[in-house]
Amino acid sequence: MNKKILGLFSCILLITINVLPVAGAFEINREHGISFPGKPTFIPRSTYEPEGIDFKDAAFHSSYGRYHGEWWYFEGIFDNGYSIVIDVIVCSKGSRGICKLKLNIYNHTNLEVYLKKIISLKEFEASEEFPFVKVSGKQIIKLDREKFNNTGEWVYNVSLEIDNQEVNLQVTGTTKGWKGKLLRGWYGPVLPMADIEGTLILNGDQINVSGLGYHEHAWNISFPIWEWGWYWGKIVSDSFSLFWAKTMKTRRTEQQRFAILSQNQLGYININPENIKFKATEYIFDNRRIIPTKFILNISDSESSIYINATMETINTHHIGFVITRYWRYHVKVNGEITYGSSSEMIEDEIQLMELRRFR
Repeated sequence: MNKKILGLFSCILLITINVLPVAGAFEINREHGISFPGKPTFIPRSTYEPEGIDFKDAAFHSSYGRYHGEWWYFEGIFDNGYSIVIDVIVCSKGSRGICKLKLNIYNHTNLEVYLKKIISLKEFEASEEFPFVKVSGKQIIKLDREKFNNTGEWVYNVSLEIDNQEVNLQVTGTTKGWKGKLLRGWYGPVLPMADIEGTLILNGDQINVSGLGYHEHAWNISFPIWEWGWYWGKIVSDSFSLFWAKTMKTRRTEQQRFAILSQNQLGYININPENIKFKATEYIFDNRRIIPTKFILNISDSESSIYINATMETINTHHIGFVITRYWRYHVKVNGEITYGSSSEMIEDEIQLMELRRFR
């Protein structure tokens, strides 16, 4: 196959999938790495170890050796019942590639706006020094460096308009972000917890919004996809945010799990995976697949003095399907308790987002 065609095809797959590529494979040898039965492929074992993130990490990363994927993901759950997900996804090699913009707006968990737009990389402009993205001459993402110099806060201005539906938001981080090396690139929540406010303009009507925000960034992401799929989400209380994920070898067999606890205005703690228990307890048939609808997450990490018990019950799902992947975005009702040291916080009927991604 022509290399340019193959590169473009890979680009389209990356753009479409927009994966969270947590380390995983079919068999794990704890001493030597990861191997595939019946195949000569060998991949060094990888564990996700969070570390500090800076402006360059959160900025654009040019690729010249191969096509790679990169994305900026923003999420907001607002006090008036609206919620939003914004994606800017790029697949590029040098000056070649494409960019995909996605705007998802929900009203009381029901999908109200689902818009996407694919453009040439020629219309994409971004900084490699700090978070700044412009598309077709319009600013989409910009970190306020003056604000950072004055206060130390990471404040993003995010604007996107597709088909006369528009959002203009300010996202202010309230705790430290991190990054981690994966088998296929880098991934990290830049703003694990954030305040978000601004306006939605829907069919000409302006709606003021404020609430709980989140931002993540991934770069140098490449194929192949080894996982059956994964679960991913966050559990947020007044002062804490628990970022969690579980990758699967098959629908019933786990590959890896991890969880990282952030505390407002402070840092983050990587939790020992052996102390994390996650399971689904109820299921339904949706879009020709069986998917779970109720989840239980328990963490008991005495070394870090972290104890978490939470249930997540599905309110609504948004299914996005493609030839090689299926994706469900969940709005869930969370109940439970987060304890760290002498601090404990209850979570009662809080609406939050999680996802299920599967490739088979």
